[in-house]
Amino acid sequence: MKTKIISIIAFPLFVCAAAYAQGITWTPANPMNKARSFFVAAELLNGNVLVAGGFDGSIPFPDLIFADAEIYNLKTGAWTQVAPMNTARAAPVAIRLEDGRVMVIGGGDQFFNILASAEIYDPSTNTWSLTAPMNDARFEDFVAVLLPGRKVLVAGGTGSDGFTSLTSAEIYDEATNTWTPTGSMNVARGEFVNAVLHDGRVLVAGGLATLAGPAIASAEIYNPVTGTWTLTGSMSTARADPTAVRLLDGRVLVAGGDSSEEEPRFTSAEIFDPHTGQWTMTGDMTAGRSEAEYAGVRLRDGRVLIPGGHTAFETPVSSADLYDPRTGTWTSAGSMSVPQAGHSAIVLNGNRGVLVMGGLNIPPAATASVDIAVETH
Repeated sequence: MKTKIISIIAFPLFVCAAAYAQGITWTPANPMNKARSFFVAAELLNGNVLVAGGFDGSIPFPDLIFADAEIYNLKTGAWTQVAPMNTARAAPVAIRLEDGRVMVIGGGDQFFNILASAEIYDPSTNTWSLTAPMNDARFEDFVAVLLPGRKVLVAGGTGSDGFTSLTSAEIYDEATNTWTPTGSMNVARGEFVNAVLHDGRVLVAGGLATLAGPAIASAEIYNPVTGTWTLTGSMSTARADPTAVRLLDGRVLVAGGDSSEEEPRFTSAEIFDPHTGQWTMTGDMTAGRSEAEYAGVRLRDGRVLIPGGHTAFETPVSSADLYDPRTGTWTSAGSMSVPQAGHSAIVLNGNRGVLVMGGLNIPPAATASVDIAVETH
């Protein structure tokens, strides 16, 4: 999102070929009760989807960033408002805990303060409970990864000044409700991507050291056993705000992004091999995309769907791209109902398709629009 909120307001192993579907069809679904972008979305243990917080571009200030939350019912397709968070948040991150509760961390509040606070939603009681605060306030696109032993790793992000990225990392322990610093990254990163590797290590790549740039090409890996970060091979292209998806064979696809708000969005994509620590270029997307990092998903057949995103400064699109790892090529995957950027997507249980929700529609306005993408044979 970079300066988007601030500037707007300031005015699976490859499967056999026969198992692959051919294309994607889009069907409008029930809209959310609230238009929202830069929000969190998490699948609950029962397959329903929780969304919380976000930014809707509304006037008057400060109502455009909010605490509202709602749940999508997998069986009925209906959205039901649930208890709001304790704190209004835009651009936080979220992680589902082992017991099915959802932790929402950091972000920026309605007064544009960067938040160190975190809270946990319990779907069994429809309540939010604040946890102990982080040691560092963090905003947008930082790491949030579940570690063994009921612990959560966070790292990087934009810090409390709203401009400078962090190297720091810390671990939340559910048992003690405490945050403890762990090894710091070698490079300060905001607007970067991360992926959990098959062996439990955490890859981070790209980003910005400050909101003014330039973009970063380097990548590094966190080892939860040693609590340390080690630099690995750098991407071929320095990228901020790309999309990362782990493929079925354990490699990581990173696609799109940009070098600055003013520059064209990248169509290029590359793949990280954790066995070699190296990146290899793959086919180009049909359109350059940024701000689709929470909407890129791996489909059940192993292909990767990236819908929407910005193709230029504050220019969201409705089109989608589909990557086939067998061929290393991208094809057009149709279009959603409306343009979306800063949106979210969840692969639904029971072969029900991909739920794509919200996002910026006509900046600074967000949308409540929801679509379901289904693979066609």
